Amino acid sequence: MRRLPLAVRRAELIDAAVRVIARDGLAKASTRAIVAEADMPLGAFHYVFRTREDMMRALVTEVVDKERSAALAAFEAQGSDTDLRSMLRAGLGSYLALLKTRPDLELAMLEVALYGVRHDATMVADQWQSYHRAAAEGLEKAAELCGVTWRQPIEHVAQSLISAFDGITLTWIAIRDAEAAERHMDFLADSFARLAS
Repeated sequence: MRRLPLAVRRAELIDAAVRVIARDGLAKASTRAIVAEADMPLGAFHYVFRTREDMMRALVTEVVDKERSAALAAFEAQGSDTDLRSMLRAGLGSYLALLKTRPDLELAMLEVALYGVRHDATMVADQWQSYHRAAAEGLEKAAELCGVTWRQPIEHVAQSLISAFDGITLTWIAIRDAEAAERHMDFLADSFARLAS
């Protein structure tokens, strides 16, 4: 057995879970399937996570952190002399780039969400709350960098943004139309920029 630090073992198990869930569906993502994918013994899973549900929560946290980090990096790259529309478009583009290169992440997130809807209402509510917190943080950062304020409560704007992302994600996973996705991102950047002054 490979000797790995706990953080590395955790990351490898989450990556393996994403691959299994995206490829085979959550119903087939047993702890045995996940450790087999990660090339680890079964005991390694329970050394890191108490239950499969704990692993799913960790997976959500990991993916949302990747998305938030990508958006914030895109904002920082734009600089503070950028208009809000351009700033938002850069952040939206960072999500689309991640979606294009790693659709397995979002497919796994959708599977986890559907599981939560059917079996664990608290888990799915927590998943959407993490989306809303990340969106609100990004929207606040974009406004701060551009020197503008949102004319509506940030929670409302974030909720609308997450709803738009849900549609983009499902559409991309279903038909993989990059041109349509880019057009939608332009539309969203234009629309959301009008909500600030």
